[in-house]
Amino acid sequence: MKRVISVFAIFLITCCLCTPASAAAAKEWTFMVFLNADNNLDSFGVSDMQEMAAGGGSNDYLNIVCLIDREHGPATLNYITKDGPQVVKEMGELDMGDYREYVRFVTDVAKAYPAKNYCSIIWNHGSGWKNANGEMIKGISYDDSSSNHITTNQLTVAMKEIKAAIGQNIEVFTFDACLMQMMEVAYALKDGCDYLVASEEVEPGEGYPYREIIQNFKKGMTAEQVATMIVKQYAASYNGGSAGSSSTTQSVVKCSELDNLTDAINGFAKATMAGDFAAEFKSALNRVQKFYYRTNIDLGHFVALTKASINDEGFQTAANKFEAAYAKAVTYNGLSGYNTKNATGLAIYFPTSSYSFSAEYKDLAFAKNCMWEAMVKDYYKKAAVKTLVADVSRGDMSSLMDYVATANEKNREVSAHVIAKLNFSVFAEGNLDDSTRTNVSNLLNELKAR
Repeated sequence: MKRVISVFAIFLITCCLCTPASAAAAKEWTFMVFLNADNNLDSFGVSDMQEMAAGGGSNDYLNIVCLIDREHGPATLNYITKDGPQVVKEMGELDMGDYREYVRFVTDVAKAYPAKNYCSIIWNHGSGWKNANGEMIKGISYDDSSSNHITTNQLTVAMKEIKAAIGQNIEVFTFDACLMQMMEVAYALKDGCDYLVASEEVEPGEGYPYREIIQNFKKGMTAEQVATMIVKQYAASYNGGSAGSSSTTQSVVKCSELDNLTDAINGFAKATMAGDFAAEFKSALNRVQKFYYRTNIDLGHFVALTKASINDEGFQTAANKFEAAYAKAVTYNGLSGYNTKNATGLAIYFPTSSYSFSAEYKDLAFAKNCMWEAMVKDYYKKAAVKTLVADVSRGDMSSLMDYVATANEKNREVSAHVIAKLNFSVFAEGNLDDSTRTNVSNLLNELKAR
């Protein structure tokens, strides 16, 4: 059984003895890293702390504090100096997949190392949204010892508790992890931080170039300048820099603009559902920038592709409003390599097929307050019906057989719509022969059972 030790309790006992003198007074910034290396990233975590030291470590305007939990060892709390990580305390085994551990870390470090501004990094594997073994797993900070992780909804709880404890937003919140720069994740964090920095795509194992980031963390920088600097240094490091050459993404999202962006997405969704643009959406989905998990598409690129192909006045107005809101929300986008050339800064969930859409999506705060899910399912219905009715009317059963074969509990709403439309088309309007009508009836009965 794990022994979870409160960071706060340790600070009460040891802060006066172990905290460097330079950390006693409030500085401009405290840079705090929740480094969950209790997994196959262990060696990268150790080297990243060394990179922070190589970049200069803490100084008269910057504290760098790192909580690292290693794969085959205990967690340690470290104050990073130019001479290397200085262990403040051996922490024992921690469950870094527990959001409460993250809350304790941030709030206690803010008390022990006060600053005007805070930059908080969660370092680990990230998944945004992925389909694994038929179950949707989403979140951050996967702890191999506990098999626990922080979910998207728990991030909202964590940010609320941190804000209440420290009396302010975290100025810069960043994920040094894969696939986390999604609209759904950003929405979960929007009320607890000013700027969000993350990647739409997977990150290489080297992750952030901490030496360059710390070297460029200058006195007097604003939160937006810090966030932008991190993205610039990241992109440069993979564009023939210290980490070599890879196709990467990293962007800055201004969280105060996310409510306006959500409103613009709602307008886009309404305009979409008012028409029938299934063919144009299907074409856009085939061409849009996708990421490691193919259900993650680039939001800005998708809207641009549909806008270029749909000549509807209402749709064009909604798309223009979306692009204006998007430009205000994504304040900087850094790319390297060729495979990510169409990434614009924010991903969103849009599986190509209805049978892949997770029923758990509705539990997200973004899904509850945005019409994106309704728009996606409306597309599934229109696209399926158009193809199936056209094929069946010609006596071609192949597309209906394929649809029935892949149907499952995830797309029952779409299937119910398909059944109603085909029943009307075939049995009320159609002039099909008895054999074809029988085949259709049998397939629809099978579909009902799925």
